[in-house]
Amino acid sequence: MAPALDLLAPATNTAFVVVFGVFVVAMVVLIVIIIVWAVRHDVAGRRAWSARQEAAMEAGQPVPQNRLQQRAQERAQQRAQKQSRPPRSGSSGSSGS
Repeated sequence: MAPALDLLAPATNTAFVVVFGVFVVAMVVLIVIIIVWAVRHDVAGRRAWSARQEAAMEAGQPVPQNRLQQRAQERAQQRAQKQSRPPRSGSSGSSGS
């Protein structure tokens, strides 16, 4: 009975090597795809950030150092625009009934 098991050993070893090799190749391909995707998105994000920085410098506004400062500046601009508008007439909210 033992010699029959010895005949299967090389076949299972070969099958393992083939399956494991395919697994390793698939993992390497996935890692490369993920790294390329991450680098492309990083480059696009940096270009957009650079464009926003240049636009802010051309407009004479202080350049935000991070996203939170940029959002705070945008909110301040929106508030300034709302305050510069004249108030609407008849918007008291009561129906008068």
